Amino acid sequence: MAEIHTPYASLKKLLSLLNGFVAMSGILLVGLGIGGKCGGASLTSVLGLSSAYLLHVGNLCLVMGCVTVLLSCAGWYGVAKESRGMLLFCILSMVIVLIVEVTAATVVLLFFPILKCCGVNNYTDFSGSSFEMTTGHTYPRGCCKSIGTVTCDGRNVSTNVIHQKGCFHKLLKITKTQSFTLSGGSLGAAAIQLPGILATLLLFIKLG
Repeated sequence: MAEIHTPYASLKKLLSLLNGFVAMSGILLVGLGIGGKCGGASLTSVLGLSSAYLLHVGNLCLVMGCVTVLLSCAGWYGVAKESRGMLLFCILSMVIVLIVEVTAATVVLLFFPILKCCGVNNYTDFSGSSFEMTTGHTYPRGCCKSIGTVTCDGRNVSTNVIHQKGCFHKLLKITKTQSFTLSGGSLGAAAIQLPGILATLLLFIKLG
């Protein structure tokens, strides 16, 4: 292939550098995943057996980290060979990984029934909120002690029906252990990967 012009060559060098950062983010995720698995004992002391669900986030980080490292290698190959097909594969795959990582960092909303709590301070946090105005319910079903029961109707606030205490203090304990590290690490890795995705997309367009 004929010698490419300087801006084009600069883009390839930049993308190779960004692929290095992507690989580092993958290694970071692998480390977070391993740390999440090894730190299971401390999570269990806070959440009990229900912490197994949170540990899945660690397993997910481990898998996503391995995938990210492999994709960075594929990206290097695509840049070196100027393969549009490989670059397109890397772009689509990295977008999927990015979405999974961001989603993994926001799963705290699913922990209401696991943490046995409701709202930030308590169940009254939803009073007057857009949630109440939209649904007519004073709390989400995740606050119920038993979601499938008739009494879990979004209005019955009896202590026998819902968890009235807030999640703040319990979440604080988790963030001091693994949850904060996993979610922060996932978002950090996603932030590192985003420039690489954009640069890969730009090179893919230029090769066309």
